[in-house]
Amino acid sequence: MSDNAQILLESVMKAAIDAARQLKEPAAAGDAFSQGELMAYYDILDVIKEQAELAGIEFNDPELAEFDPDELLPEE
Repeated sequence: MSDNAQILLESVMKAAIDAARQLKEPAAAGDAFSQGELMAYYDILDVIKEQAELAGIEFNDPELAEFDPDELLPEE
């Protein structure tokens, strides 16, 4: 992967993670729209992480390397 593509992928992931984390509280409070939006972020971040792993892409940013999309799921 080119350096520019890596930078772009990491920027998109950071933005999605930040947006998803902001939705956790309203989603936990029962806001249905926030719940749906949070699950959309979860799905895309999970796919990105999975596909990056399959492609052998290593994230330069430690936060992204350690990020687990499951942290976005509601606690049971």
